[in-house]
Amino acid sequence: SKLIKMVYPSMFTLAFFSAILVSSAHLVPGALALSTSATPLTETKWSLLLDVGLQPGTWMPKRFPGWAESGARLPLDIKVEFTNEPFDQRETLVGPKDSTFRLKVCNDDGISTYVSEKGQQEVQFTDGGWCIQRPTANIRNAEGSLVKPEGLLKFWLDCPSGAKKRDAEIFAGTRIFFTTGVWDDPPGLEMMETEYERVVDELQGIVDSTRDIRKANEDNESGNVLNRLTDFRTLVGSSQEFDRLVSNKEALERASPPMGAAKASNGVKIAPTGSLVIKGNKIPDWLPGSEYLILGTFSTKALEA
Repeated sequence: SKLIKMVYPSMFTLAFFSAILVSSAHLVPGALALSTSATPLTETKWSLLLDVGLQPGTWMPKRFPGWAESGARLPLDIKVEFTNEPFDQRETLVGPKDSTFRLKVCNDDGISTYVSEKGQQEVQFTDGGWCIQRPTANIRNAEGSLVKPEGLLKFWLDCPSGAKKRDAEIFAGTRIFFTTGVWDDPPGLEMMETEYERVVDELQGIVDSTRDIRKANEDNESGNVLNRLTDFRTLVGSSQEFDRLVSNKEALERASPPMGAAKASNGVKIAPTGSLVIKGNKIPDWLPGSEYLILGTFSTKALEA
């Protein structure tokens, strides 16, 4: 079997997004918020599948005793469109106002339905804002791994009605913040995938060549000393090239979408999972003591525009 496997790791874990969201109310270190009006993400539509409930590391039960302690989950489905319309609000967690655009709720009247112990219930969401932050360097996630997504997609929606299933609850009037990874340069993605395949093929070639040289030396231990020296030099050179290729491979993996990323018809990809947080108090972001609490996770599915 081949020794070099072409595998894109699932780098966008909940821990990664949770760490980014709760560690700072400002722009992610190593990231720069840019104007997003030209991105092909605009005018694409997506289904957001929310999973509200207890997550590792959340302080929700400490701030709101009893919250979701039964293990109940509150699933919600929201359809949204990323527009290029400048938004009249801003959130420090999401990005500057001149880079924030309207996130349009596409559900009829903003209403989504779910089933609780009381039967079918309705929940209302209203438009929010979105922004893409562009990492300019590797970002270390909560697990200690370095990743470099093409963009950090950050947005919010308001839930004026609130929603509740047993003790898992979104309180009325809550602003929910979302963050996930986005890859909005489809031609660049294709080039990166081609380069990744080339690097993997070259690595496999070095592995096969090294195996053949070592086997030949083992079969001819008393062979010509000059030939053995030449083989040694070849192995040393191959080792240096192998290290260079491995470094390239790891860099490509850090920049690649994880397995299961949702893909729009125009080639834009969004990471399969992201994190939900809410403000834990009313202290402004720019003052000490402001906090965000992990509300749950969400996944995405591309819709026809």
